[in-house]
Amino acid sequence: MADVLTTTSAGVDADLQTYFAKKLLSHAKYQTKLDQFAHLEDIPAASSKTISFTQYADLSIVTSTLTEGVAPDAVAMSSSAITATVDQLGSVIKLTDLAGLTPKHSAVQEALRILGTQAARSYDRKINAVVVAGTGVQYAGAKSARSALAAGDVLTMNDVLAAVVTLRNNGAQEFSDGNFVCVIDPTVEGNLMKDSGFRDAAIRNGLGTKSEVYKGEIATFNGVRFVRSNNIPTVSSTVTVHTAYVFGQDAYAVTNLQSLQTYREGPGGISDPLHQAMTLGWKVGFKSVILNNNFMQRIESAGV
Repeated sequence: MADVLTTTSAGVDADLQTYFAKKLLSHAKYQTKLDQFAHLEDIPAASSKTISFTQYADLSIVTSTLTEGVAPDAVAMSSSAITATVDQLGSVIKLTDLAGLTPKHSAVQEALRILGTQAARSYDRKINAVVVAGTGVQYAGAKSARSALAAGDVLTMNDVLAAVVTLRNNGAQEFSDGNFVCVIDPTVEGNLMKDSGFRDAAIRNGLGTKSEVYKGEIATFNGVRFVRSNNIPTVSSTVTVHTAYVFGQDAYAVTNLQSLQTYREGPGGISDPLHQAMTLGWKVGFKSVILNNNFMQRIESAGV
């Protein structure tokens, strides 16, 4: 009698694992913001917990003219390595059989959604913790320190353009579309909307629905693409301080979110003989480092 093809439990488990992984990763990738402007590095397979980010220095400007028939001397590329230890982030949710354990059940779908959101926000917040320590900083209202900020010192386009001037003087390069990027929170966005030029640019851009290059994009104005993030912490000082970032290319680096792993255990097993529970979780190997402080500028301001 011919063999009959059967679907094994192992095959079903593998399909479920793939399904859960794709679902959670799709939720997570949609919500990350700061990784869009970083130099992305993959964590090498079967490597140690150490990752190395390589930074290449610019070549010196050529000032001497060529002599006919004489080849110029070759110059060496100069690079430096930034070595860091990869950190891990992760979380787990436990579902009981009363909540429903089938893949298409609403409780499972909701668990995947909130785990994906958690992974994205955790990943983004870790990047923020690195870039907020950058040495390039300025304060709205032409103030000289955070403690000097007052209630009326909200961020304006003049502040953003001053940051762009600083980046250009530092030799920072625009991104491939020819623009720098400014990441702002919703409060700062509300302040900028009072600028008629910015507001008109946002309207032309369809408030993030048209010609969107980046997730969360609001508008492109005066050589800067503005991106909204609701995951930038405020700081308590004499006023509540809001942080905005202006980035050029290769200001910082992060490891790729593709290393995000999804885990499903149960129902069943020695510890769950009646198949009453299942856990869903995620874990990611992660690192973010500043590559060049001259290519990023932080702007601190008061809210509305």
